[in-house]
Amino acid sequence: MSQNNSIENLLQIQDPNIICTKVDNSNPDKQVVYAKLTNSLSTCPLCGQSPVVRFGTNLVNVRIPPIKERPVILKLAKQRYQCKSCQRTFSAQTSLVKPHCQISEDTNRMIILSLTKDRNISDIANELNVSPVAVNRVIEKLATQTKTALTTLPTVLCFDEFRSTGHQMSFIAVDGQSHRLVSVLPDRLNRSIKKHFKGNYSEQERHKVKTVVMDFNAQYQSVIHELFPNAKIVADNFHLVQMGLQAINQTRIQLMHHFSKDTKEYRILKHHWRLFLKFYDDLEKRKPQWFPHLKDWKTQEQLVVAGLNIDSTFQHTYFIAHGLTEALRNRDYRHFIQVLNNPGTVSPQLETTIKTYRKYLTLIKNMMACQYSNGPVEGVNRKIKQIKRTAYGYRNWSHFHTRIRIEFTIKITKKKPIRK
Repeated sequence: MSQNNSIENLLQIQDPNIICTKVDNSNPDKQVVYAKLTNSLSTCPLCGQSPVVRFGTNLVNVRIPPIKERPVILKLAKQRYQCKSCQRTFSAQTSLVKPHCQISEDTNRMIILSLTKDRNISDIANELNVSPVAVNRVIEKLATQTKTALTTLPTVLCFDEFRSTGHQMSFIAVDGQSHRLVSVLPDRLNRSIKKHFKGNYSEQERHKVKTVVMDFNAQYQSVIHELFPNAKIVADNFHLVQMGLQAINQTRIQLMHHFSKDTKEYRILKHHWRLFLKFYDDLEKRKPQWFPHLKDWKTQEQLVVAGLNIDSTFQHTYFIAHGLTEALRNRDYRHFIQVLNNPGTVSPQLETTIKTYRKYLTLIKNMMACQYSNGPVEGVNRKIKQIKRTAYGYRNWSHFHTRIRIEFTIKITKKKPIRK
């Protein structure tokens, strides 16, 4: 095997018409490879009749994937031809790079692979020796390829919103069973949601939706009944539990502010707030631990009891709120109603939460009768937030929407390290 063939194999150039002639490593910032492209043509591809003659060369600087983190420039001398009959000229072409382009197809594939990972556009452009505009051009080409097929709807939908471009809230719908991305809209207005589902899905298809999981956003309820007549609205279990724990936390903070910062009561309520959010039965009751802010050894149960004994209302609020959240976690509707109807003297924060529970009691009952939650859409939202954070925000909704679809539709198999 000649040295030229070794260079072609190293650069993974599969076209036999490309012959590498020289490699220049004098510049530490880049590698330059010189090559020739010559096709054996007997007739003119334009008119298809007359023979062609060679008509000089056209030098093209092709950017191929880097080697050892150094950009590689392939100075490709394309052979030009002229037809004797029609007098038109043309250049030899190769599968390595498209006509009138200077970015190789291998580099474009590397850009697509990088877009499926948590990386920003500038970082991808710098690594592959292209401009950010070139990366955005690849994103625009992928917009149609990754477009969601608007044909069928799942039986379970999860509704939520997320903050997108320009501090605007956008609507998102996810399949509650397969966790597949269903719809992403630039806003969360009712008219936009109606237009999307009515314009893309038939009435027969919309009747197939049996369950819609959502938080307590009242604006969605009227839209759901209109778009999905057979759907049952289910409250999200995560938000229900979160409301109960927030009531405990707000009550603790309000009580803490009644004491001076150098008092024992303040330090118990301030520095060990996480223990008050744990269910009482889950607290450590046997093994003492050192609490530096109290300068004492106590079990978790002893510390929580010391905090609850500060105020009877806080103590009652703690047990009622945890009774409600534990019933929600276990989806025990009978125990939930029993605690809800006998709250006793609780803090105003928990009273507000109890009123909300009573207002949406039908949705809570539907939640406890099934196993669905907004967990799938919350996971999608977390990844969308990470995409925004990595890119330092987006101004173009089209690019942002396409980037979301790329990361959720193009699946790349993870490769293990090759050790042998």
